[in-house]
Amino acid sequence: MALLIALLIIASLTAFSLGLVLFTQSETQLNGTMASQSQAYYAALAGLEEARSRLNPLAADAIVTLPQQVNQVLYLVNSSYHHPVKPTEASSPYFDYEYAEEFPGGFASAQVLTSVASDQPGAGTSYVIPYKWVRITLETEYASKIDVDQDGVLNSTTPINWDGAHQYLCTSPPCTYPVYMLTALAVEPNGIKKMLQEEVVATPLSFSLVPAGGVETAGSATLTGLSGRLYHSANLTLDGMDGCKVHNVPGVAAGSRIATSGLSKISGSPSPEVQNLVSFPQTAADILQSLAPQATPILDADPKQVTLAPGGGSLNGTNVALGQPPGPSSPGQPVVVYADRSLSISGSTSTGYGILMVDGDLSITGGFNYWGLIVSTGKVTLDLNSRGSIQILGSLISAGNVSINSSASPRTSLDLNYDSCVVSNVVTYAFQSLPLKVRSFKQLSF
Repeated sequence: MALLIALLIIASLTAFSLGLVLFTQSETQLNGTMASQSQAYYAALAGLEEARSRLNPLAADAIVTLPQQVNQVLYLVNSSYHHPVKPTEASSPYFDYEYAEEFPGGFASAQVLTSVASDQPGAGTSYVIPYKWVRITLETEYASKIDVDQDGVLNSTTPINWDGAHQYLCTSPPCTYPVYMLTALAVEPNGIKKMLQEEVVATPLSFSLVPAGGVETAGSATLTGLSGRLYHSANLTLDGMDGCKVHNVPGVAAGSRIATSGLSKISGSPSPEVQNLVSFPQTAADILQSLAPQATPILDADPKQVTLAPGGGSLNGTNVALGQPPGPSSPGQPVVVYADRSLSISGSTSTGYGILMVDGDLSITGGFNYWGLIVSTGKVTLDLNSRGSIQILGSLISAGNVSINSSASPRTSLDLNYDSCVVSNVVTYAFQSLPLKVRSFKQLSF
């Protein structure tokens, strides 16, 4: 009897142990599957992000040739010698079966553009993020399953465009901004696949900036030129007569009082100066809200010459280079720069081209040659010492008081000349440099 009981106990323990082992193996396999699914999901997402960044025409690795018609398709492939990726070949393990579901006729009706290779870190090696391809096409009603014009028919031949507020079918060019469909496939070594899709569009230019003056301030403006009878010509010039000959503005426009002393030359139209303005076309805060989130932090724009002041409450820059101004044989290279606190610029050789935005006070002393738009949410001080000169071609916009002083020496000059083309060019550049916006995102079942 004791032997029989012992055998029953041993059999029960054996069955329990076997069940526990099988349960543990099942949990391990399930956890492995979930981990692979998660890795494939984020790999496909990485592919979408690479494609979205390279659709920006200002990116260093921008994709040059993009689909222009709905039957054109471009693949960004993440291929290697051991795992060639051929999404249009039915015999390939990475064949794009989904394309025929979105574009009638499939590849037989498609114009396949020359593939572009991925340039992400590790591309072509075993260490690469394992997405296989990203398909780039123009969006249609049929592909997105959205009846944009509400006519009851999913159009498959006309691309969808975006005007900044609405989608519409572009039936007759010129159109606004094409909507691109990005579809990414990722495959894990164990065969688990994920396919993600998003619709992206360029950031529309949200405003056409025409400042109220060459110098525009919501506060007061204090202008101090050379004093005394020894000087016969002014070394402080504020000119609102448009250098691009499109739209003249006052030399200085202020929301409060304008005080002028010494020798200065202020010109503009319909008058050289306008004070006590009630409203402005765009405020400094509006511009920062639109552009600052995607601008280059000033500590990254010129890390060698810009430093945090002791305590970290402000920034100091000496002989900074915030973009390359145009020259006789160079179109220049604009940069959209953002300082998230007060900024002081000094030295004799500071230069820049683009948009300089300061969330705080801005002080410029000494030499400064800048093409573009300068925006500050605080007070602005331009002060010439006995060296250098300040030359600004474009416009300056401030939410605080502006103080401009060129009285230290007749051997220096402070000139701000309004130019609508320079302002328009750098604002357009700023919006073109923004990444494409994601308008929708989904995971596909296949």
